[in-house]
Amino acid sequence: MPSAPTTSSPPRDEPLAAVRRQSGARAVYDLLRARIIDGTLAADARLTEPVLSSQLGVSRTPVREALRLLQAEALVVEQPTGGVRVAPLAVTDLHRVYDVRARLEGLLARDACERARPADVQHLARLVDLMDAVRDHEDEVLRIGAQFHGEIESLADNRWCSELLRQIRGHVDRYRSLSARERVGTTDHVDEHRAVARAIASGDPDAAERSMREHIERSAAMAAKALGEAPPPPPG
Repeated sequence: MPSAPTTSSPPRDEPLAAVRRQSGARAVYDLLRARIIDGTLAADARLTEPVLSSQLGVSRTPVREALRLLQAEALVVEQPTGGVRVAPLAVTDLHRVYDVRARLEGLLARDACERARPADVQHLARLVDLMDAVRDHEDEVLRIGAQFHGEIESLADNRWCSELLRQIRGHVDRYRSLSARERVGTTDHVDEHRAVARAIASGDPDAAERSMREHIERSAAMAAKALGEAPPPPPG
């Protein structure tokens, strides 16, 4: 069977080997979801059960179930003619997703500020310092940034916000990787995270929420730039 360029093999064989060992829908879902988020499976790439089944070395049943889960998460969309494609990356969707994210994570930062202890504040500061040390490495910046946001979410202990964020996490992560690429080699990402950490350390919930929302709005602007949107004109 001819190979399809839109479903190319991953750069490492460990995830693929795991899928073949488990042969379950969840393993297939996890692998395909990761490929969609990191861009290995490009926006609008066509996905078919026979090709994926052949490439992953599993039957069509777990592939079908995995695609159903991805469709429920809106990471793939069904085509009128049958089959599915990876959901497109669109500036309009980006702004909507990030507006929701800014509101939710702003609330989490507010709650975290009210609950943070000195040890928590120190831990956030250390994460920012570590991010500064690796700011030229996109993958590490993304990893530490996700850890920073996860620590704030844990501190906030707001299960409703956490659940709503979980529902849009895949979409956030797709656009987040675009934003990170625009920031590589700059200190912007570090400066914004440091501002959030300092606002939480100050014990001012309003400042913590504002700093978080400004950080996420800046990330949205960077991702939109990566998608070709012109930056807004300077004020005045």
